[in-house]
Amino acid sequence: MQTGKLFAVATTVLGLLAASCGPVSSPTPTTKPAAPPAKVETPVAKPAVVPAAPTPTPKAVSEQPRYGGILNISHEADPRSYDPIQEITITAMAPVAPNYSGIVQHDPLQPTKVIGDLAEKWEMSSDGSAYTFQLYKGVKWHDGAPFTSEDARFTLELVRKPPRGIVSTKQEWLNAVERIEAPDRDTLKITLQYPSASFMDNLGDGRMLIVPKHVFEDKGNMRRDIVGTGPFKLKAHTSGATFSVAKNPDYFIKGRPYLDGITWYIIPDSSTRFAALRTQRIHATALASQGLTPSQAAVVEKELADRITLYTYQGLTNFAFWMPHNRAPWSDVRVRRAVHLAIDREKVIRVSSEGVGDPAGFVPTGAWSLPEAELKNTPGYRQPKDADTAEAKRLMAEAGYAQGIKTTTVVRNIQERERGAVAVREQLAPIGIDVTVRPLDQATLLDLLYKRTYDTAISSSSTASYDDPDQTLGEGFLSGVLRNFSDFSDEQTDKWYREQARALDPGKRKTIVLDMQRRMFELVPAVMLYWRLYQLGVFKEVKDYKAGVGVYNNLKFQNVWLTR
Repeated sequence: MQTGKLFAVATTVLGLLAASCGPVSSPTPTTKPAAPPAKVETPVAKPAVVPAAPTPTPKAVSEQPRYGGILNISHEADPRSYDPIQEITITAMAPVAPNYSGIVQHDPLQPTKVIGDLAEKWEMSSDGSAYTFQLYKGVKWHDGAPFTSEDARFTLELVRKPPRGIVSTKQEWLNAVERIEAPDRDTLKITLQYPSASFMDNLGDGRMLIVPKHVFEDKGNMRRDIVGTGPFKLKAHTSGATFSVAKNPDYFIKGRPYLDGITWYIIPDSSTRFAALRTQRIHATALASQGLTPSQAAVVEKELADRITLYTYQGLTNFAFWMPHNRAPWSDVRVRRAVHLAIDREKVIRVSSEGVGDPAGFVPTGAWSLPEAELKNTPGYRQPKDADTAEAKRLMAEAGYAQGIKTTTVVRNIQERERGAVAVREQLAPIGIDVTVRPLDQATLLDLLYKRTYDTAISSSSTASYDDPDQTLGEGFLSGVLRNFSDFSDEQTDKWYREQARALDPGKRKTIVLDMQRRMFELVPAVMLYWRLYQLGVFKEVKDYKAGVGVYNNLKFQNVWLTR
């Protein structure tokens, strides 16, 4: 965007913010809202037990939820479309998700727990192969039509077996499913091919949203329509300015939501977003790349800690250099290994994100990653870089590219990624790879990646909602999956992936996952740069919001309220 145009947009948006941020009268409810759905944990090893609704811990009078108010959040771009089947990015899902519901969800305040959403309760068979969900009765779509279990069955089949012309961005999450049935209007039954440790986490992902069968069949997709059962309903979307939702008065959880609505102010420039936060024209910087830069977070910590809560958390989004394996020179593993060896991840993090990032491998640092000592001694991750750089030059010569090659790398046109691309360009030059960086808007970049019409690219494959190899590895490195942008295919890796997905013993599963990662370092499906660490600022008058694991499991705001 040109500077003049960016300034005009920013000025318009800040004007809208100033006009909308006056005090809001928020009366205390005279009756206590109904309790949320019962929380249900479903370990694979034994049948689920559905407890009665828990008694909430009493809160001080000053902490009692209040009704009313508009939550204002910054957002960096318009959604590419509204379709929760075909979209997966935070740009699309942040404003779309509050309009919808899932079968189950990750608890907004305890994100490692799965609780009910459209499902009031459920049971699991003793062998972990079948789940029967009892759905809330009387749920309505935003257009007034009744929601039934057939809508849920239809949606999950769309995700699992998308028809021609529909791109399912979450297909691999339902790999374990054998069949889906709707035996009556309020019951959904899902039978698995094998017990799966991650099935309920996948089903509860904040992007696994249920769409109305009658609308989808009429329109052919949900790209331009939002009809959900969620706590909020689309009010207006003005491209380049605002996206607003209003309270759904017919929401099936009585007493929710507390807010009258939410408005996302679309502000592409990071500095302008931060200015809006500092002047409290917004209540929160939104999620992922729309959050705070490290230097902005430092200002919040130093100057605004009494007014703003600062969250720093693992966003479970990787940052990788992609090379199409079906085209020279990238089809030669020696060239891909040379790129892998030449990259200094620590320098990329310093340049790209001011030193805040996780220089991990194919999974983020955590339960499934290689031991730190092993990773630091893995070629490509060793310091100093002298030996790796020398080996990279040797591999380039051996592959027949001693004179070098040229490539154009596409990258999203936001500061962090553009800076990261420049760092990659500088590090590949010494081994003879001449990189031209081409920044693109997100919609154009995704189009090139999904169609595989790019030379090289810097983008993320994993946008996981929880730290599990079924998502962090399954989204980008299985044969044939949509976000395997390099079209990497390896029979052994696929076999190990299937084995770990079926392994209920954590120790056995981790052994398989570690073997997968070691093999992938040899084959280089993509060159991992780093995993992002997100920083988010939220004014303390925003209550019952918590940044969780990943960025997708707390997007509906049904329990959030404002103190004033």
